[in-house]
Amino acid sequence: MGRNRPVPGEAPGIGVRLANIPGYNRIRGHVERKLLSILLKPFLGKNRGVSARSEVHPDTEMSLSLIDSGCLFAQIGGKAALIIKGKVDEFDIIKEFQTITIDFELIEKAEFPSLAFFLNIVAKCGRKFRFEYFFSTESGDETEILRMMCGDRRFDIILYSSGVDLVIRAEIPEGQAAELGTLLGKAGG
Repeated sequence: MGRNRPVPGEAPGIGVRLANIPGYNRIRGHVERKLLSILLKPFLGKNRGVSARSEVHPDTEMSLSLIDSGCLFAQIGGKAALIIKGKVDEFDIIKEFQTITIDFELIEKAEFPSLAFFLNIVAKCGRKFRFEYFFSTESGDETEILRMMCGDRRFDIILYSSGVDLVIRAEIPEGQAAELGTLLGKAGG
């Protein structure tokens, strides 16, 4: 399940990336975590604005109606899409982004083996947003979305309030998509 998690010492809805070094390993408790950080390539074409309306599946719309804010991954039109549910006033800030980075972290816990996904957005005004999603490496549907992201090297970021407000088409650099594939292989996906 995804969420927009405030970082201690920051206002709600704002996050700060603590470690962003490719191949960075750290020990937290007894769990070794492997982190992959990706600065997304320039967005495809000039599609920073609303693209052709994405059709969100009715089941996904129902799931989105049950949460006030957060994020989830879905397949839309055969492509991986991160749907961020939030408020229009936050989206007005996010639309004017300066950088978008994503981080992947392998979590090797027996009770919840997963691959953590973190989306970091820095707006032109300096405000920072961080969204988290944890892919269960035991779920075929979720590992399929990750494999799709590796193969296509693209995914959509959909800002959604009461409907689709904005679609940002993002591209993952080839070398980093290969690293993501390796991380996914280590996770058993």
